[in-house]
Amino acid sequence: MHCLIFGYGYMGKIRYNVLRGHPAVRRITIVDPAVEASTTGLDGVLLPPGAPIPWSTCDAAFVCTPNNVTVDLCVEALGRCGRVFCEKPPGRNWEDFCRLVEAAARVPQATLVFGFNHRLHPSVQAARALLKDGKLGEVLYLKGTYGKSGGTQHRQSWRSNPAIAGGGILLDQGIHMLDLFHLFLGPLAVVDAVLADAFWGSGLEDNAFVLLRSARGVPAFLHSSATLWKHTFRFEVGCRDGYLIGSGLLSRTGSYGREQLVIGKRQFEDEALALGNPREEIIHFDRDESWDREVEEFLAAVLEGRPPTHGTLDDARAVMETIREIYALADRHKADATPAART
Repeated sequence: MHCLIFGYGYMGKIRYNVLRGHPAVRRITIVDPAVEASTTGLDGVLLPPGAPIPWSTCDAAFVCTPNNVTVDLCVEALGRCGRVFCEKPPGRNWEDFCRLVEAAARVPQATLVFGFNHRLHPSVQAARALLKDGKLGEVLYLKGTYGKSGGTQHRQSWRSNPAIAGGGILLDQGIHMLDLFHLFLGPLAVVDAVLADAFWGSGLEDNAFVLLRSARGVPAFLHSSATLWKHTFRFEVGCRDGYLIGSGLLSRTGSYGREQLVIGKRQFEDEALALGNPREEIIHFDRDESWDREVEEFLAAVLEGRPPTHGTLDDARAVMETIREIYALADRHKADATPAART
């Protein structure tokens, strides 16, 4: 297979390293005019600026670019080769996403996958397996916190530019937790949302507080933040007979802490030595295979001519619809809070 990678930043490098170890990939071409030809460790083909893109030999395209050019590249790649792996988010807004839907519909048997690798993190996979076996009973609620500190260069980053990013921390990072909410609970309705540009002053939300409800009435609460000075990834699933708490994240920097899953069983005072402190089992994880597994699944779908199993267009639609509703509700709240609206 010959794979094109558009964009050789943080995500482009991750995709490149995975692809170069895949047995079916024979050639990788990188398209990024900002990358120097002498880039250390790059043994793929770096396309010179202005050179024609080798679409005629392309088997699959990986789009790893800033949000403002993602959709244009995906639309072109769908039309040229029909097999595209697109990093999240799938567009800056709902209109961008609809362009992707329309482009995919024009290509018979198109393969379009989005990078929602958190579904494949070991703590999430283990939690899903435990919920599926039913031993913890039905789900009563779901909570998630996902946040980072931004860093000294946050204001200068393209992620803080509304025209490029489209949305703030909710669209950038919170989208992963929302995708997990859909994975655990299915379709979600937005009950309430409060967005704030509390610290960075970029004109985009740096904190999002969102209350949702599943079709069965199960509540879910998300806090997505760019002002969590201690990087945090944590989800909690409360069940009738126990609970699951996933925390930490196997990331390149290790700043989110060691990944683990806490499993607790409901115990009242007649069963436990201390009320409200049941015995817990903790499972630790030291290998993150999520990047490899989602690329392997995408390439398998391409080679076998079948639909992908995760990161699908339907998965992306569900989370983008939720984000659209969150932003719309937050805008209504903001309008209601203006002096003119109160008179």
